Amino acid sequence: MHTKYNLLLLFLSISMPMNILSNISNNPSNWYVVTDQVMGGKSELKVGIDDGVFNLSGYVTTENNGGFVRLAHSPKNVDKEVKGIRFMAKGNNETYEVHVTMQGLRMPPWAYHSSTFDVNSEWKMFEINFSDFEKKSGVSPKLRPNNIRDISFAGYGRDFDVDLQVKEISFY
Repeated sequence: MHTKYNLLLLFLSISMPMNILSNISNNPSNWYVVTDQVMGGKSELKVGIDDGVFNLSGYVTTENNGGFVRLAHSPKNVDKEVKGIRFMAKGNNETYEVHVTMQGLRMPPWAYHSSTFDVNSEWKMFEINFSDFEKKSGVSPKLRPNNIRDISFAGYGRDFDVDLQVKEISFY
């Protein structure tokens, strides 16, 4: 009996697609909001979900040394062979960012890697290679997929209204 069970487990582990180990959850309870209010800023973000679409709305203001909102997720078991992030998005003709924060020492603590994407009113598929991300604000470990602490969609750095829809988020 144990031999058949072990063979079944071996078959399942071999036949499972690699991206199961590198999945980004589209479950809203696995995502969280972070704003500059943690540092005294005044930006706001509300997130809803409807039929698998994350709806981000609010505003970014640089008032009181602020300037960011983020919808973040801490993925588990990201395979080291993952090359980037893929998602569909649309919105209000603004530039948004994908932020990646690495595990380990970061100085200052908010050091991250970033890449921008522009949206309009039509759904568009984005594939952003991790090699295209830029290191931002300080010292952060090299961007290695299996060392990702969190990944987020961000409104950043200027005064503007946030109106962004995101769906079908995955690593590739």
